[in-house]
Amino acid sequence: MYYLTNLTLKKFRNYESQYVEFNRGLNIFVGSNAQGKTNILEAIYYLSVTRSFRTRRDQELTQIGDQLFFLKGVFLKDEFYHVVQISYHRNSPLKILSNNEKVERFLHIQSFPVVVFSPDDLMIIRDSPAIRRRFLNLEISKFKGTYFQNLKEYQRVLLQRNRLLKENRYNSHLNKMLDPWNQALVSVGTKIIHDRIEMVEDLGKKAQFFFNQMYGEKANLTLNYRCSVGCFEQPDETRTKFHGALSEGRRIELKRGSTMYGPHLDDLKIAINGNNTRYYSSQGQKRAAALSLKMAEAMMLKEKTGLNPVILLDDVFSEFDRVRKEYLLLFLKENGGQCFLTSAVAIEDLLKKTEKDYKVMSVEQGRIVSETGGFSC
Repeated sequence: MYYLTNLTLKKFRNYESQYVEFNRGLNIFVGSNAQGKTNILEAIYYLSVTRSFRTRRDQELTQIGDQLFFLKGVFLKDEFYHVVQISYHRNSPLKILSNNEKVERFLHIQSFPVVVFSPDDLMIIRDSPAIRRRFLNLEISKFKGTYFQNLKEYQRVLLQRNRLLKENRYNSHLNKMLDPWNQALVSVGTKIIHDRIEMVEDLGKKAQFFFNQMYGEKANLTLNYRCSVGCFEQPDETRTKFHGALSEGRRIELKRGSTMYGPHLDDLKIAINGNNTRYYSSQGQKRAAALSLKMAEAMMLKEKTGLNPVILLDDVFSEFDRVRKEYLLLFLKENGGQCFLTSAVAIEDLLKKTEKDYKVMSVEQGRIVSETGGFSC
């Protein structure tokens, strides 16, 4: 059993001070736009991974004119209660306490598994390859500790190699100068490529399962990793092709002053019935594809940790018809974990299909003004 029992917010976004207790099943925040529904999801996410899913600047989470915020939550995990407190002050390091003991940020991130879906996740489908690479990097880092270190090393090597290409293009010894950097780039780059291929294969199977349930067996969602040096089953093959690409592309690299091959240029193709969702899918299909990726992540986290991650769904029902809304609620019931979702309209009528314990909270101007709950049957 794993869930968040309660949450305290102080000076967080538009919440001056709020304490709220949660259902261990489904928690629904309803209210008009810009009242603070998403802010609660953001607070839960921050409490779990010490960062926001909406901004990279912690200062934006404070109230206007203020420089601090405080979050406190109690997780029940493996039959023990864990009291997590996070204090932010603009001029001080972030303070994280778990049961009154100080915790380092990088260690806390994997302690309380959480998955979030928000409208911004549509960028994975419709925006540039850089967004999809960032998505893969974040996902793999949650499952493989060495991946983030390899990524940092690759960026360091890439920066040095690009500098050589720009500053020494007329140097007769450039080839010899590049050799050690080529070796390093290929070595760490190959590890990144194969970690991504492995992730895409597992993620794709689970995303396909979820998407099929929403759209039927005739709707086929596929993920394919597009590698600039070619995708091969064995790392040795990738290393050989990577070296070859760097050698053959030397002239164009010198002309452009940058490295033209490697995982920093790769992409993830997301397709429905073979058609790239970025160009050929409806808004509803794009949303369903993005949601499928996140639900696949939840399935993978459950396999890895043995725990159902806390699922946060922001404005998830937009663009979905009633049938797909009902399926999503049924999936959440069968998943068995705790879920938080926001909606601008009342959804109690949909809950009749789920037979899932739930709690509905109305939000107005940074306050929870009413609460109802029970079983939907």
